[in-house]
Amino acid sequence: MSDCMPSPLAARNTLASALLLAALAGCSPDNRPPLGTVTGTVTLDGRPLAAAAVHFTPDGPGRTSLGSTDSAGGYRLRYLRDIEGANLGRHTVRIMTATEENGGREILPPRYHAATVLEAVVQPGTNRIDFSLQSR
Repeated sequence: MSDCMPSPLAARNTLASALLLAALAGCSPDNRPPLGTVTGTVTLDGRPLAAAAVHFTPDGPGRTSLGSTDSAGGYRLRYLRDIEGANLGRHTVRIMTATEENGGREILPPRYHAATVLEAVVQPGTNRIDFSLQSR
């Protein structure tokens, strides 16, 4: 092998480094889609639903935004760990209560988490989207 040509291992490592840098560059704020801030309250039979997971999945391309309800049933969606919001547009919404702490027991009917009937539209800016769930 000549001194001017990289070894196959060096070429592979260079390619792997380039791919990693390209992937990290894809996570930059410049490549993030437009987001809307989403907050709201989830109630079950008129009472705040605490410790529920709230998932907004865009109907088109994009990542799911996640939130969890506090003791008052309030939630705030996160697009990424340090970035609040959700993709703009129509979303399928799933709300669930099954966790390791409660032994995986789901208290909500399947229409809210499995074959969900919940939808929401996220607009630019601030969105308040409340969910009033019924146990029956």
